[in-house]
Amino acid sequence: MSRLLTPTAFVVVVALALGLGWWTVSHRTPGSEAVAAAACGPQRVPLSITASASVAPLVAQAAKAFDAGTASLVDGRCTHTRVVTADAMEFGDTLLAASESKGGAAAPTAWVPDGTVWREVLARRPELSALLPRAYPVVAVSPVVVAAAKPMAQALGWPGRQPSWDRLLGLAKDGRGWGAQGHPEWGRVRLLWRDPLRTAVALEATVSLTERVVADTESVDDVRRALLGAHSAMAGLDANPARDLAPLKAEAKGPGAALQNAPLVPMTEQEVIAFNDSRPKIPLAAMYPSDGVDPVQVPLITVRAPWVDDAQRAALDRFAEFLVTGQAARAFAQAGWRTPRLTPSPVAAEGAIASEPQYVPAAPAVSTVAQTMQRWSALDRPGSVLVVLDVSGSMRERVPAADNATRLDLAKASITASLPLFSDRTAVGLWTFSRHEGRTDHTVVLDPGPLSRTVGGVSARDRLQQAVARLQADGATGLYDTVIAAARTAQSHWRQGSNTIVLISDGRNEDPGSATLAQVRQQVAALKDPRRPVRILSIALGSKADTNALRQISQATGGQAYVARDAKDLDKVFLTALTD
Repeated sequence: MSRLLTPTAFVVVVALALGLGWWTVSHRTPGSEAVAAAACGPQRVPLSITASASVAPLVAQAAKAFDAGTASLVDGRCTHTRVVTADAMEFGDTLLAASESKGGAAAPTAWVPDGTVWREVLARRPELSALLPRAYPVVAVSPVVVAAAKPMAQALGWPGRQPSWDRLLGLAKDGRGWGAQGHPEWGRVRLLWRDPLRTAVALEATVSLTERVVADTESVDDVRRALLGAHSAMAGLDANPARDLAPLKAEAKGPGAALQNAPLVPMTEQEVIAFNDSRPKIPLAAMYPSDGVDPVQVPLITVRAPWVDDAQRAALDRFAEFLVTGQAARAFAQAGWRTPRLTPSPVAAEGAIASEPQYVPAAPAVSTVAQTMQRWSALDRPGSVLVVLDVSGSMRERVPAADNATRLDLAKASITASLPLFSDRTAVGLWTFSRHEGRTDHTVVLDPGPLSRTVGGVSARDRLQQAVARLQADGATGLYDTVIAAARTAQSHWRQGSNTIVLISDGRNEDPGSATLAQVRQQVAALKDPRRPVRILSIALGSKADTNALRQISQATGGQAYVARDAKDLDKVFLTALTD
């Protein structure tokens, strides 16, 4: 394997190996509650931990034992831990609100998501990245697998052989279905996909599959074709394992009926084990893609913020060690999780293979995660996207950290790499703006509409690419009138689905004869119409951007405001805006 353990997780394991065993006094013995109460003292260190639903019960159980003993003892004080359940996006909103209010009763001290990949997702926003350290302990791991009914997996060579992503996609595209494997009675090979914006396992699988599919592509068009090919091979993009695998539990009409059209679906090994523990009529088998998937790793991330004090940080360090040892670790193992070194439990549950995976790739970078989310969601995104780009003179400013490219160069690169990936279900448009005398401040580069349509004798995709390449920066910033005009256009081009204006500016309104900010807010508030909603997602680019005005404009529509304090952050923030 190329990687089994994060550096910080390794520190935790080494510390345990060196015999830091003071935590063991938390094990219950006669009179231990009284001993703990005397040792801990009357004052407790408050901890507020947010955990994903899949691990929250285990974390809460461990926290209760942690609080009850002296494992958490720091300078004469033990802990009082509150565990709340929330998904990654909800936690991000809570953390951002806590940062803006500088703490408060609801401010989290730690986060236990169902995968480290969510840290990379939230880190796309610079203001959240600063609060989430890159180093953290991992307390449990589960390989990402493709789950299949055991007879189907055996037909593919399981357990001796594991399929590659190419083979799985090929099977799904093969019109012969399971007949090519000697079982025509099972019907077609149905590869179902889970929403990568909701679960860590789906995002890890999507990153892996996307990286494999686009590995040999060079142009944006090649990327799009490759991803569309993978998309079209899938029988569904909204897989729900509890629903889709339910026939394997019942077998009311015999095994043949239960296997007919039974799906293959990305899951964690832990989910496969939990399914088989429910004693289905037909168990699942975990197939480990031979070209690798970064495993789901459950971290304990201590929030790096002023409201988390030294005593809380020390207590959370001890809680991390508590989670990977003793009864807490056994509880994770009994639920089907592996240790941070991917070591399986001594008795492997049916359907899992202790010696797999044979290959684990390096964890994806923040940019890779962001690109994957944007690419995948763009392929089937209904609605409309209108990008409104500042091309005033300040956009000529060069960015040393980005090979001396101008701000406009970076914006053009983001647009060129992203917008052409959208499907024909999305109406895509592009405006630019700077101050102009005697005419409107905005210039229509491409009116919103399907990118497959013909514009000026070429496809709208080609027209967009050509026009972006020719963009130049000049003049002052004509922001406010442009926003009002864009709002009216977005309403008139409204389509069923998600309708969004992405507003990018590095300055402030410099048109003294234009509408005021209050008038802009009043005008765009109409976009919150629940029957035809349009959100404005604004990106403040650089330190001279009018962040406050952009935030007010976005909030008036129910949208979000993003800050790319360094122009080199624009790419990931732009992708964030397109996928939120």
